[in-house]
Amino acid sequence: MHRLLALLAALAAMAAVAGCGQRGGGGSPPPAGASTLVLRLSELPGMLPPGGVAAVPPRYSLFGDGRLISAPDGPSRGWPQLREDTVAPDGVRELYGAATALPDGPAADIPDGPVIQVTVGRADGRHSVTLDRADPAAARLLAALARHADGPPVPYEPTAVAIVATPADPAEPARPWPLPALAGEPLGATSAGSTCLVLRGSDLDTARRAAGTADAAARWSSAGQVWQVAPRPLLPDETGCPDL
Repeated sequence: MHRLLALLAALAAMAAVAGCGQRGGGGSPPPAGASTLVLRLSELPGMLPPGGVAAVPPRYSLFGDGRLISAPDGPSRGWPQLREDTVAPDGVRELYGAATALPDGPAADIPDGPVIQVTVGRADGRHSVTLDRADPAAARLLAALARHADGPPVPYEPTAVAIVATPADPAEPARPWPLPALAGEPLGATSAGSTCLVLRGSDLDTARRAAGTADAAARWSSAGQVWQVAPRPLLPDETGCPDL
């Protein structure tokens, strides 16, 4: 009887530990699939650029096939250059465990302060948390992702790019936009006032060539208006403007 009671107690303790891990997300395996998001980490400055969050490529995006797509540290000039690395399955599990272990609470209230936003893919949907840039757990996750993106650079070649356009001063000098129209779908939230236009195929190549000869502060004229544009490559889990 004593042995049976001891065995039952040990099993109960093991079940409790497993249950805690599942509630925190650390006991669940990362999602699989080439276009399935495992985790995304975005570094957002205190003062967002024209176009808001939609104009800021995520710092790191990890997918179920191990692809890690990262953006350069700091603002891009002209056409953004993203890179692609491959993370081994053990590394994907470790990064996913670290992301799901982040504190799950309300968004950090840091007026005009830089933050880190982490989105995790789970069976019941995506979960996001926003943390202070100095948060130790967020800093450790950021450093761990950086270690997986330190090999020879391989360019990420998107099949589509969203052009986030924001009205500018009509008196400013502007180049003619090389495509028929620039204004696109209206954006909301932090990107309110800007529009989004997705380019593919030959239109994408035309815009890339034009933006490659200009810096990020260049102005463009289209349909009688002057615009500041921010090219935002779409990632494997994104299909259009509503995903930004």
